[in-house]
Amino acid sequence: MMKKKFTFLLYSLLFSITAICAQTEHQIPQMEYVDVCEKPTVCKKLSRLIMGTDHLGKIPNEKTLEVLNEAAKLGINVFDTAPIYTDGIEMRLGDWIKSQKRSDLFVITKGGFPRDLGPGTYSSRLQGTKKQIIDNILEEITGSSQRLNNAITIYLMHRDDADFIDYKKTARPQTPVKTILEVLSDPLIKNKYSMLGLSNWKTSRVNASQKLAKNTPNLVRPFFNSPYFSLLEMNSQTIHSGGVQVKHKEMMRSNFQNGVKIMSYSPLGGFSIFSKDWNTAKQNALDLKNKKDRYWRNVYDSIFTEANEKRYKRAIKFTEKFNKKYKTHYTLDQMANAYVLAHKRTDFIIIGPRTIEQLRRTVEALKLSKLLTEKDLNYLYQN
Repeated sequence: MMKKKFTFLLYSLLFSITAICAQTEHQIPQMEYVDVCEKPTVCKKLSRLIMGTDHLGKIPNEKTLEVLNEAAKLGINVFDTAPIYTDGIEMRLGDWIKSQKRSDLFVITKGGFPRDLGPGTYSSRLQGTKKQIIDNILEEITGSSQRLNNAITIYLMHRDDADFIDYKKTARPQTPVKTILEVLSDPLIKNKYSMLGLSNWKTSRVNASQKLAKNTPNLVRPFFNSPYFSLLEMNSQTIHSGGVQVKHKEMMRSNFQNGVKIMSYSPLGGFSIFSKDWNTAKQNALDLKNKKDRYWRNVYDSIFTEANEKRYKRAIKFTEKFNKKYKTHYTLDQMANAYVLAHKRTDFIIIGPRTIEQLRRTVEALKLSKLLTEKDLNYLYQN
């Protein structure tokens, strides 16, 4: 009798453990993927959430590795970095990727950064003769390739051709799109990356790149564009010199920027503003402006507008009503990310969580994005 009772208890325990594990697995959101094909038979399956690494350079390395490991565990297989990101994160990411011994992890890094000549003064790397531009880009991509162990999957031209003095764009003719594509098609550069993308390029130039590549067989085609896109729009003063955003109405159109996959970024859309109250975040931004911070000094004028404050407050009310209606517990930062994901033209978003808890919340926003209607998106955005 005791043996039967023990056996029954053992089976009950095993059943409970199995049920808990199944429930836990069910609670982990399913990652979503997009197929991107260089050729009809050469495709890569890329996660819709792309793990940004800029802010990971600012935390202890053991914490950085924990977040990267968790991202891979949750199904994220694309990791975004750049040579100008803090604390050697490009090299550290390269070492982590190499240690994973997996062929299905992909790296984005960037080039085309203007030379920093002082606060707000930048000189373009994409100006000059074709040979001069090749030399400029080759300098950047060679270093990145070495730090990433020759594993650059996607190479983004993170700025278009432009010069700035005191954060204001100088008036001069831009280097033609065709010239820049010819540079990026040169074997010295093309052999160092797999797929090309653009970032912070205006729509007219993005569209021109697609038309040129289609009509000129020897030109490499950009497969991606990475603009700023967020519920909180940038003002005419952008966060960074040369920053380019796309807007709500454009991203609601299925034919917007045809030919490219859009991977939006928003350095303020995840956890800096949406994890604090508006006034606290606004004061922090004002302090950075008054201190003339080299990186964030323009945030105050760019983001803290009356229209954005209305959107922020409307998002708080909407999230509260949504949770009450559906008996959910979504947070404001999840709603901000879901807002971006729910747009017709959002293929990917680059995310920037610093902790495992933030990362898991961001992944859960995928599920939330499926519940938002076009009416919801218009309501959240409206002025």
